[in-house]
Amino acid sequence: MVSICLVGGLGRMGRAIAEAAQAVEDVAIVAVWEHPDVIASHPNYALETKYSRNEVVVTDTGKVAAQGCDVIVDFSSPAVFERVVEVAYELEKPLVTGTTGIESKSSRLEDLARKVAVVDAPNMATGVNVLFKLAEVAGRALGGVADIEIVEAHHRTKKDSPSGTALRLGKILSEITQAEVVSREFAPERGGEIRIHSLRMGSVPGLHSVNFAMEGEVLEIRHTALSRLCFATGAIRAAVFASHASPGLYDMRDVLGLR
Repeated sequence: MVSICLVGGLGRMGRAIAEAAQAVEDVAIVAVWEHPDVIASHPNYALETKYSRNEVVVTDTGKVAAQGCDVIVDFSSPAVFERVVEVAYELEKPLVTGTTGIESKSSRLEDLARKVAVVDAPNMATGVNVLFKLAEVAGRALGGVADIEIVEAHHRTKKDSPSGTALRLGKILSEITQAEVVSREFAPERGGEIRIHSLRMGSVPGLHSVNFAMEGEVLEIRHTALSRLCFATGAIRAAVFASHASPGLYDMRDVLGLR
């Protein structure tokens, strides 16, 4: 049994992870670390999330929440991220983090990764991580030949733009092609760069596409998230992986065997 401390357990992703964990016999959410105002407005965790397999400690104190778990799963906010890393370091708990909008995130996790396994992924959906691999293959074949455009769309309340997934796609392709990655609003004229277009609308969970345009043809590789359960299922797989892995900094390619 892998026991999870879920940071941000009453947010959108936290609720999706609770729903996914309810159906997995060898995984249990044992604690939730949340903001006190959120706890006050949602006092009954089982009722709020429909996770009822075991009692869950809900607290605003990180060390209390993480003390009895095998792995910390973090879907919180950039404001809380540093404290999550501190608690994981102090208690020597493996960490899975999907929080985005943090500059130099990997470098901030390096010290922790010397002590425990850390899985850092902007998007934990299985299909998206296959998209990363397909984009890499296409980039090697078409770099310098095609115009490359990345399009991402999310719900209107998503705070960071471009998305962490789009930035990861841009980084993968930039390393292959040596082209600069720019957001669309800063690149009205094409000059060989990789451009990212961001849309914020409605309640879209997530859409990402990579477009390689050549003379007479366009190759489009697309992933559409139909619900947050695809991210939640990936997060649970990452938690199981991290609970058994050696110390180090990993991503979903390691979890899914795509390296």
